[in-house]
Amino acid sequence: MLLLQVVGQYLGSINTWPASIIFSLFAETPSPRFVEYLKEFFARNALPKTLAYRLYSAFNPEAANELVRQLFYARFFLWHSSDTVRRHSMYYDVRMKKLVRCNVPYSAELLEENPVPVPGLPAHASASKTHRRS
Repeated sequence: MLLLQVVGQYLGSINTWPASIIFSLFAETPSPRFVEYLKEFFARNALPKTLAYRLYSAFNPEAANELVRQLFYARFFLWHSSDTVRRHSMYYDVRMKKLVRCNVPYSAELLEENPVPVPGLPAHASASKTHRRS
């Protein structure tokens, strides 16, 4: 439990983390998708990568292997070395207690789906169809 106390200095109590992070950390079989998800949470909340991997491997036995460790460290390296990766990520901010998209100003347009064009119909017809009720 000392490990959780140290991590808590960076991320606060585990009781305040989203359930999806806890599930990914403790129960989910490691995959590139889940490693990426955890990396965003840890990196954006300034948890050092070594401590982040120690936590992950301590609480998820399937994460305690060389392949997962290499993937985890590679994702952290890419995040720290690429402005593009950092600029276009979403993560749960433990201080603000909400999901945040980095460097993108809030806009209601971001929440709306772009209409998918229907082959054979003009683009405006497809768009107007999505707004009509049946």
